[in-house]
Amino acid sequence: MFPQGLLIAFILGLLSGFVFAAPGAVMFQGGARNYETGRIAMAGPMANIIIALITLPLYLFVFYETDFLSTITGFICYINAFLAVFNLLPFGPLDGTKIIRWNATIWIIMLILSITVFTVTISNTIFAY
Repeated sequence: MFPQGLLIAFILGLLSGFVFAAPGAVMFQGGARNYETGRIAMAGPMANIIIALITLPLYLFVFYETDFLSTITGFICYINAFLAVFNLLPFGPLDGTKIIRWNATIWIIMLILSITVFTVTISNTIFAY
């Protein structure tokens, strides 16, 4: 663990206008049960799915005539849907492994939802012009 990392990222952001900060992982010590581990692992992809679901209708129906706002909402939706799909992959330390061990049905629902939002965002971007 590197507690000075936040301070360094903040200072770099002030000086350069660019923040370099790598995403982190949650590591458990002791005997965390599958129920606890699965629910904690579900929080990240679920937050991405919720943000994507909020920005998707804005992208498709509200800001479709405004290039700037449409681009921003589409990008936010795309990034969050992509992160959700990626984190739900059941490989290694990704959240998908922990969620599928806890509850495979919830994992399938989350994966289908995130893939659907990702596909709609991509197809609207490709076929919009």
